[in-house]
Amino acid sequence: MTAVSGIENWLADIGLQRYAKVFEEAEIDVDTLPELLEEDLKELGLPLGPRRKIWGAITRAVAASQPDILREDAKMPLAATAERRHLTVMFVDLVGSTEMVMRLDAEDMREVITQYQQAVASVVDAYAGFVATLLGDGMLCYFGWPHANEDDTDRAVRAGLAVIEATQQITTPDGAALASRVGIASGVVVVGDLTGGGARQEAAAIGETPNLAARLQSVAEPNQLVIPGEMLPLLGATFKITSLGAHDLKGIGRPIEAFVVDGETSAKSRFEARRTGSLIPIVGRENEIETVLNRWAQAQTGQGQMILLSGEAGIGKSRTVQAVMDASLADDHTRLIYQCSPYHTESAFYPFVQQLSDAARFTTEDTTEDRLDKIEALFNGSPAIHGVIALLLGLDGSTRYGKTDGTPAQQRAHMMQALVEILLRMARRKPVLLVFEDLHWIDPTSLELLDFILAALPGQRILILATARPPFDHDFGPVPNITRLQLNRLTKGMTYAIVAKLTGEKPLPEKIMNIIVRRTDGVPLFIEELTKTILESGALTEGESGYLVNDSLGDFAIPATLQDSLMARLDRLAPIKEIAQIAACVGRVFSHQLMTKICEIPEVELDDAFDQLVAAELIHQHGVAPQVQYIFKHALVRDAAYESLVKERRTVFHKRILAALEAEPDTAPELLATHAEAARLTDRAITLWQAAGKAAISRPAYKEGETHLRRAIALNAPKVATDDKAALATAIALKVQLFVALSPGKGLWSDEAVATLEEALDMADKVGETPLRGDIIYGLLMSSYFRGRLETSIARADELKGLAEVSGDTAQLLVAKRLAAIGRLKMGRFIESQPYLDEAEALSEQVASENLAARFGHDPIVGLQIYQSLGATFRGQTQRANIYRKNAEDRARIIGHTNTTCAMLGLFVICAHVANDVTAERRHLSILRPLINEHNVASSHLWAEATYALLRMADGDALGLDAFRITEAKMLDVGIRLLVPGNRVVAARRALALGLVKDAKALADDAENMMNETGEKSWLPDLHRLRAGFAIAEHDMGRAEDHLKAAISLAQLGGGTLWEIRAAIDLAKLYHSAGRNGEVSQVIAPLFDLVLPGDCPLEMQAATQLKQMLATA
Repeated sequence: MTAVSGIENWLADIGLQRYAKVFEEAEIDVDTLPELLEEDLKELGLPLGPRRKIWGAITRAVAASQPDILREDAKMPLAATAERRHLTVMFVDLVGSTEMVMRLDAEDMREVITQYQQAVASVVDAYAGFVATLLGDGMLCYFGWPHANEDDTDRAVRAGLAVIEATQQITTPDGAALASRVGIASGVVVVGDLTGGGARQEAAAIGETPNLAARLQSVAEPNQLVIPGEMLPLLGATFKITSLGAHDLKGIGRPIEAFVVDGETSAKSRFEARRTGSLIPIVGRENEIETVLNRWAQAQTGQGQMILLSGEAGIGKSRTVQAVMDASLADDHTRLIYQCSPYHTESAFYPFVQQLSDAARFTTEDTTEDRLDKIEALFNGSPAIHGVIALLLGLDGSTRYGKTDGTPAQQRAHMMQALVEILLRMARRKPVLLVFEDLHWIDPTSLELLDFILAALPGQRILILATARPPFDHDFGPVPNITRLQLNRLTKGMTYAIVAKLTGEKPLPEKIMNIIVRRTDGVPLFIEELTKTILESGALTEGESGYLVNDSLGDFAIPATLQDSLMARLDRLAPIKEIAQIAACVGRVFSHQLMTKICEIPEVELDDAFDQLVAAELIHQHGVAPQVQYIFKHALVRDAAYESLVKERRTVFHKRILAALEAEPDTAPELLATHAEAARLTDRAITLWQAAGKAAISRPAYKEGETHLRRAIALNAPKVATDDKAALATAIALKVQLFVALSPGKGLWSDEAVATLEEALDMADKVGETPLRGDIIYGLLMSSYFRGRLETSIARADELKGLAEVSGDTAQLLVAKRLAAIGRLKMGRFIESQPYLDEAEALSEQVASENLAARFGHDPIVGLQIYQSLGATFRGQTQRANIYRKNAEDRARIIGHTNTTCAMLGLFVICAHVANDVTAERRHLSILRPLINEHNVASSHLWAEATYALLRMADGDALGLDAFRITEAKMLDVGIRLLVPGNRVVAARRALALGLVKDAKALADDAENMMNETGEKSWLPDLHRLRAGFAIAEHDMGRAEDHLKAAISLAQLGGGTLWEIRAAIDLAKLYHSAGRNGEVSQVIAPLFDLVLPGDCPLEMQAATQLKQMLATA
């Protein structure tokens, strides 16, 4: 490294000989220094200032010892495995080299080229870049590989400007100054060992970005730096730019707007420089802002204060500072902003020099005398002060102020005293808000000066508001009035608030919000950038009340604005980065036990790697051996690690993970499927996704089941497109399962569910014989049923019955007979439906132990028992109906299937409507509605809300009618027609009871219209009873008699004994009121032969009372 031998002498060279013993005790010699990391110096217990100074000396010494830039293997990274990286590429070209070759001697030309290349390489190295390729007079340089920095794009542009300046300092033997052109571009590339062909191949980058940088260089004029417009969001307001307009560049498939970079802007802080556009209101930092403003109020009264805001990158430190500055605008004060720089951690007084230069308004055109004049105008102090400030700013003021006396150390002390005195003088005039950004990058001398300022703080009207990232740990000595505030991550609710501000308060779909919450972990910068990326991705369509997801929704890439920062965290641990990448393939959470099976290194090395990842705060550890679990601290760090892997490496790792997980019992099939898909084992992945879908449906978890099945369908689609018979057979099974998953959430009647089955039926026609044709017909039957197409559903039921009889599928035969019965029952053909119900019940014993709910989306035996109960209710068999209802409840309780329970309770409400039992209606709804909400059973939601509105009407709430109409309209909008006629009849009766006669009549008309449209006429006798009531109210006894006779006739025809009894009682009362008692007896007498004792108790009680009244008349 240096010619000096011995660690003590080396430390003496940099003025830190007092730490020699610390190094000797740690057995660190000069040869070991190049292997040290900055974290190692911290472990030695060195203070921040000396630590920074030593680290700077090490990096400078290492750079000085590097081989010549032209050597083939110079500065190549070790183990340069190919990676996907967000890379900023700089292409530098020497202007006029061809002409120089013709003009200069060959040796002179060689010397010029060498000087040029070394000058460029020196600049690139200073900004942590990498010279990838030398092409004579052209140089290709990378920023972001082999090691990333959070501001690689910024570094590249600064380097480009410096390259132009450095090149201009070189002259040819004949006195001509060199000139260069620079093009820079950023984008995703594959970089590293692409061919295994040696060092130069290891640095190759594949992608559009290198070509774009080269093409932009060709657009530049001599001594110009040109960038594409695509880079502007990455740079913020850091640089002055001028548009060159759009250009069609060779090899680039779109017009590129080019911009010349003219230099840096005068932005005072890194936050200000990075801002693009207006800021959204700050979220979640109200308490911190209040604390700072309270301290500011104290400082203004002479109680000097310091506040240190700490937190990880992107957590909102600078945003909080900005909010404080905005809130203090009304106060008469002086504001000073000092910005530390990652490029100047060893530049003494750097933030103070920059602040003074900005305050004095120095320009590049200023002469030394101009600048001295500006210093005097700024400070209006003594010549001695002016001379010290001139010295600090690197200006020769000896002619004006005299030669500065003293040793360098004394001059340094004078500078510090002058700066403190200037600050205190300001504070005597008015309060001072001193903002110090990014102390983690502060140079040692500036940190020492900050300590001096703190020592003078008591009694002064000064607030120092500083920001820093961990592990900045300076204790600032025994100074009072220092407040440390740790900024923590935001809550889910705060994340939603930030997103709302970015979308103009228009909500994003829940699935998108889940992605944002999961991937950003409450880090404000991550939330803003990912939300902007999603909004600009084209995956959403903006509507009047919110955003909708387009079909193009996929995985969202890490925002380009964050990629460098995230990758930099991983690159700091380059030797163990692959462990993090393998862990990223497992997922955000991974176990020690699994990692030992898939990482091909000794366990002791793996443990050491985990310790380093934990120490670097990339992962957190939970639990103790052997059950240790790890989790990536940030989801986006995990994503960055994963996305940096080329697909070939991902495949290798996912295969290892799949093999390890398959060896474990009870591994979730969706987890296996994820890794099988990522490992490109398509057939295996299809099988596993299908198994995952089936398992989810059986839980039941329908949304998850739908997601899993769609993954399988998408993977199977390419083969289906070729009419591959095996793929078609698989697709049919997947579509049938998908229909089952869709039914509870989106409804059997939904267009999506029907289209799924129709696609399956088309495929079945191509395949020919398929055992799933019956399942397809079943689904189409159910869809027709709920859509109110009862004749179609009966025809489908008969078709299904034939298929089941041929195939010997007992469960399907049971379902076919049950549905054949239901269609007839809904049409009011009660007697005709009963044999089908009884035949279905005879089959139920044979399949009672099967998991029928997983196959059909609900348990058909429970459904059968309910319809037996409903049929018995219509036929006036109350006691039998109660038995069937209890049977349904018992089986539903045993199988514990949510969708089945919801369907059962809904049908119980219908039974309660028929029986006119409001108490039972209320009881069933009180269970049903919370269950639907808890499990998001959307298929039952609308119907439950409609019937709840009916219950409100029964309880005397006239607003229930409005709620009923709104909900029924939603039902009709989604295609539901089933049960609508009966609901309307019930609503009409309850509207009439509320005195809403006009509404009741309208509902009756609507009910009849829907009956005629769908054929669902099971409530038609009761509708005639209702119309008879309207006629009686209008004193039209003849019309009332006609309606009641029609009701009796229809009920007798279909076998609806309950309707017959009720209509007969109403007719008897009508006759009695007209004095036609003889006819009353003729109507009442036959009723007692229609039912068994105990059935229809309320109705038969009314009949008995009429009979007794006649007997006593």
